[in-house]
Amino acid sequence: MFIYSLSGLELKDTGQQAVEIEENETTARSATYQVFGRFFAGADDEHYEMATSDQWTKEFATAVELLSFDFDPGSAPSADSVSKDDYLAEFARVFQGTPAIIIAGSHFDDAEQNLAEVVRFYEYFGLQAGDESDRPPDHLGTECDFMQFVTFKEAASPSERLAGSYRRAQLDFHDRQLSLWIPGFTEKVSAAGTLDVFNWAAEHLAAFVAADHAHIREVTGG
Repeated sequence: MFIYSLSGLELKDTGQQAVEIEENETTARSATYQVFGRFFAGADDEHYEMATSDQWTKEFATAVELLSFDFDPGSAPSADSVSKDDYLAEFARVFQGTPAIIIAGSHFDDAEQNLAEVVRFYEYFGLQAGDESDRPPDHLGTECDFMQFVTFKEAASPSERLAGSYRRAQLDFHDRQLSLWIPGFTEKVSAAGTLDVFNWAAEHLAAFVAADHAHIREVTGG
């Protein structure tokens, strides 16, 4: 059974009940966005422990198992050669510096306009960002949250018509957000000369976004 788990977004209507659904090729897409969202949400003690115990490899392997398209995350390079303090500091340097490349707005000419567009996406589906001082709405982890949510809603839809509306939303978000800035984000991570595990995550995020975009475009005829 699978259920979405949001960390950077909240449902406006707190009365909505989350449901569990049988795992399938669509929940696998949702689960993969969920793991990427957790990886890029921010580094803490648990993040470091997962990077030194092969747990990120296991998390991704489980998530992608039922995907209907080719995507192999491979094995995450171990970070056991660096201390926890150095690991956390390096995550902050690479992703949260100035400009913070983990924020979508840093990749667009008009950051405010892009932020407003992202917020409109969320609001249309009854979502709102959490504390902006902690994680802005256009943070990579939050955008992964959104894709996790709308992909799950597609899988849980009681009708093909409703499922189709969630698929079109995914395609639109790809076209207007992820597919525009994730390739540049990955290039900047590579240029930063950082830990292998961070390069691995960024490279495989770009590969998954491209594969997922192609998949959703094919099934929607977009």
